[in-house]
Amino acid sequence: HGLEFLQRAGTVICAITIIVWALGYFPHSDAVSEKYEAMRVAAAAVPAADREESLVRIDHAENQEQLLDSYFARMGRAIEPVVKPLGWDWRIGMAALASFPAREVVVATFGTLFNLGSEAGDAGFAASLRTAKRPDGSPLFTVPVALSIMVFFALCCQCGATLVMIYRETHTWRWPLFTFTYMTVLAYVSALLTYQITHALGLGG
Repeated sequence: HGLEFLQRAGTVICAITIIVWALGYFPHSDAVSEKYEAMRVAAAAVPAADREESLVRIDHAENQEQLLDSYFARMGRAIEPVVKPLGWDWRIGMAALASFPAREVVVATFGTLFNLGSEAGDAGFAASLRTAKRPDGSPLFTVPVALSIMVFFALCCQCGATLVMIYRETHTWRWPLFTFTYMTVLAYVSALLTYQITHALGLGG
């Protein structure tokens, strides 16, 4: 049963990760690619000691600019008004949305959104989260935001396998839909209260 679960979960996570990547990649702007390719050519004149760091910065900037006009970003900006009261921006909102079939997907989605093009591993991923900014330059991941995310994922029912098992036991989709709906609403309201209260108290941002 454990192996079967891992196979099913792994398949779902892999499939959603590919979909998220595709939505974050397309439509790919040739004009943006050409602009950053010119910057890479210019970086060739930089001393070897600084060249690799310059190329990494260029890659990261290109990935972020491409992402901002992607289908994923367009969808995220559409739902941002719903998640903004939780302290989230469109990236966190879309990561949560992508993880509805399986909550583990949120990590892979964050990796796609905040660590595009990086080969720094877990350390680079963590650094990307710590340095993530809002459009006004303020930190994205503050203590209230982090608590809001944790409360939401602690209470929501983002597990397709669980909902399927409820259906198998009850022989109706009524209970899985009820479970998913009320737990999502509970998670949203709890995350909202967590963020608003901790933010009002000035706890870490």
